[in-house]
Amino acid sequence: MTAISQEESWARGNSVARAAAAAYAKSESWDVSAPLGPGSLTWGHFGDIRSFLILGRAGTLQNMHPVLDAALRQHSNFFADPMDRFRRSVEPIHMMIYGDDPQQRAATVRDFHKPIKGTGDDGARYHAMDPEVYWWTHVTFYESVIATQELFGTPFTEEQKRQIVAEGLSWWRLYGMSERPAFGSYEDFQRYWAHMLRDVLGRNFTTDFARDIHRKKVPAPPFVPSALWPLVRYPVMAVGGWVTTGTMPPQAREILGWDWRRRDELAFALFRRAVRSGWRLLPQRWRYIPTAWRGMERSREQAEPSSGAGRPG
Repeated sequence: MTAISQEESWARGNSVARAAAAAYAKSESWDVSAPLGPGSLTWGHFGDIRSFLILGRAGTLQNMHPVLDAALRQHSNFFADPMDRFRRSVEPIHMMIYGDDPQQRAATVRDFHKPIKGTGDDGARYHAMDPEVYWWTHVTFYESVIATQELFGTPFTEEQKRQIVAEGLSWWRLYGMSERPAFGSYEDFQRYWAHMLRDVLGRNFTTDFARDIHRKKVPAPPFVPSALWPLVRYPVMAVGGWVTTGTMPPQAREILGWDWRRRDELAFALFRRAVRSGWRLLPQRWRYIPTAWRGMERSREQAEPSSGAGRPG
């Protein structure tokens, strides 16, 4: 497959202007919310250690948006150090759920994006604080809670999916941003997800870079010794790319042109089963990202032990 150049990133009907024109019209019954915090499904599942296997999926879905492609190319160190971008993005967002003062945490995350603006390859201006763009990235985060359980845990019931989406609206409100694109109804979520895949997202320079990342000489993650990284970089990144490809929605894989064959599907089914079984053998605290576990511990110290609602089983 021929790589897309930066100049061609807006071609193929995937431009900043086209994304702005492809607005989603939410229903009149969009305002459905559910509380966050201990006992919520988001609290019990967003910090699941298995969600690390979904990070590449969420990041790729975000980067398929033409505004985010342009913003990364013009403002981010993603291409020089992609691991650093994930590290700087993931922990602050987890702290919105598991840290103290969620609104202040949300304001910090939101304000990271204020300087990110510019002009896309098609001449259309963009800003990372555009509510429609920011909403898409937000949806990929709460959708990843559903996807993690679907792929590597116990799939949610429809009622649980409805609750996650409703909690997603409460989460959005922590940012204090416009609710013009926002919704909390599951029906709106389903239609919006289909709309984004059909009308807005596309293959671009950034997604091509991610596809070939195992061939790039990216710096070592903080937890890998620099002397060891050159020896393990290719296999580690290749396996990570394979997992990302496997976790992607089939329609997104088709848009990106990422190869996925029957043998991949069979091997991925075995991998999913191994992850699901292995997670159940872990001690309780190892089942969660450290930030999430610390928040859960602090909550337990501040309140009487609860029935454990919201914890994955």
